Amino acid sequence: MPLSITRRRAVAVSLVALCGALAIFQSTLHKQQSPLSSSSTTEENVLGSSSSTSRRQLSEALPNGGCKLTWPKKPAPGTPITYAASYPGCGARMTWNLVEALTGLETGDDWNNNGRGSEVVTVKTHFPQSNGILPDFDERIHRAFIVIRNPLESIPSFFNHIYEMRNHLPVHSERAPVEEWVKWRNAYVDIEIAEYKNYWMDRYTAENRHLLTYEGLTDDLIGSEVAKGLNEFLGQVEGVDPIEQDSVPCVWKAVVKNKPPAEQAAQIARLQAAALNKPQSEQGPPYSPPEQQQPALRRRLDPGHHDSQRKGPAVPRPYTPQQLDSMMNMLLEIGERFKTEDVRLYHIMMGYYEKVREARIKTTPDESVDPPPGGYF
Repeated sequence: MPLSITRRRAVAVSLVALCGALAIFQSTLHKQQSPLSSSSTTEENVLGSSSSTSRRQLSEALPNGGCKLTWPKKPAPGTPITYAASYPGCGARMTWNLVEALTGLETGDDWNNNGRGSEVVTVKTHFPQSNGILPDFDERIHRAFIVIRNPLESIPSFFNHIYEMRNHLPVHSERAPVEEWVKWRNAYVDIEIAEYKNYWMDRYTAENRHLLTYEGLTDDLIGSEVAKGLNEFLGQVEGVDPIEQDSVPCVWKAVVKNKPPAEQAAQIARLQAAALNKPQSEQGPPYSPPEQQQPALRRRLDPGHHDSQRKGPAVPRPYTPQQLDSMMNMLLEIGERFKTEDVRLYHIMMGYYEKVREARIKTTPDESVDPPPGGYF
């Protein structure tokens, strides 16, 4: 059964996406510059100067699909806000930077960690997962894009983040040892699976929500096309004028694949070094805006940010047969609920089901495990 989640305030039907099994939760419940672009090569223009003013400075589209990375700016007053909703471990920080790169506008998060409040183009949230909340200005947000990911992968990714926090490590720097995963898994995975059931798409109508998968966004073949879909959705509101579609692949490659335009590679590398808390002597000249030149620079504020730089062995995170059974049941429940309303979501859930089923078969090869009742996506 889904867990009841205590929240500091009530809300009226809320949609938020889980990064492993997209979900809909029912309860009572803007334009100047971006991280990715490619035009002039001066540090001020490439990464955005804090003194830059009225001229729009988002990731600039160059001829033949090129781009230049620049710093984002505050949206114009009144620009509609969009939720960037996901379960932890679904690439929220990567998506955060991608949105800034595509729109040239600053983004925020549900806990207001960067102090930007409501002066943002999107608000990242993990609500209703127990680590997420809804901001005080929730009633002003009338649309959302939802990033989902197979829970088989998103839950261990979430634990890597927990491990880093517990051990005072930089974000996205280390994979947790398997033995630490097993301890946490035994205590909390059942709760995480149960919370997945609380994520659905009831809050917004189809025209005010956009669904994308982490697997699709990071895929070498279709990732840039998935980013184009997000770019188009972000640009459907007044005050948001994203980069030209022809330059989206360049932006996607820089943010998601950590392959910025060649002429900016050195600057981006220094930003990443600073973000990983390396000594200033190893960073070279500072390339970040003055207000961000600090030893604890958050990587999510870095235009060259890339989310898959964790060190440590990339080995499978084992689950118990019972946990995998619960995961398959949850995916099946979500898929069946949306079988007629959203066929694509149904097939995504069945595709996730099959991946979990494969893992389940490996745990007990002699047992029969039912295949998904429908097709795959």
